Amino acid sequence: MSQAAKAPGSDYRPAISKGVRRLVAQAMMGLDGPKLDNLMAELFQFAAQTFDALAAKDPPRRTIACESGCAHCCHFYVQATPLEAVRIARMLRATLPPEALANLRERVGPAYVRVRGKDAAARMVLAEPCPLLENGRCSIYADRPFVCRGANSADAAACRNGLRNPQSVPVPMYVHQRQVYAAVGQGAADGMRDAGVRPNLLELVSALKLALEFEDPVTAWRSGRLDFAPAACIEVAKKARS
Repeated sequence: MSQAAKAPGSDYRPAISKGVRRLVAQAMMGLDGPKLDNLMAELFQFAAQTFDALAAKDPPRRTIACESGCAHCCHFYVQATPLEAVRIARMLRATLPPEALANLRERVGPAYVRVRGKDAAARMVLAEPCPLLENGRCSIYADRPFVCRGANSADAAACRNGLRNPQSVPVPMYVHQRQVYAAVGQGAADGMRDAGVRPNLLELVSALKLALEFEDPVTAWRSGRLDFAPAACIEVAKKARS
């Protein structure tokens, strides 16, 4: 994919989403494990290069406070495409020893029960930690979803105060980071919808609960045995019913 960064003063998001949408729609034909790995690597690289180009033109005005061990945002609702969920499950299946994988599934199961049916607002109050956290750090950092890559803050105290707070707590952030990764994620979701994939946006914990039940989650998903309908993004489902 070619870099889609434009002048910081313009809205570059449509161009980013359009390119990603086309790529993902095409990639869904004959998608298997290796092709999924290559696709996600290309999307991550494209997003990172685009973000770097924008940051060079318009750097953040405030120092980003995010650092290793800072996991306040890892307690909230995370939207992810099936591509991201299946890729994470595939990676975990391939890299974790059997005992570690069993331990992870034991964390995911109860977390799924606690978050099931709760929308983003309810999840903010619940502040359920992501089951992929280990000692306050993301155990899949290199493969984390686009939403997580876009999360950032210039004030860690504001993030901490947002936990379990039913009222909105303003968090100063570097907007380019959030917008670039949101645009890539939206493009991927749109491309999957163009390819006939339903649902195309999921709640991450629920999606992992389902995907980790299969030794080969990619094949199970493409064959229809892995049905992500129970993990469909609640907000999207509400809009569809209204």
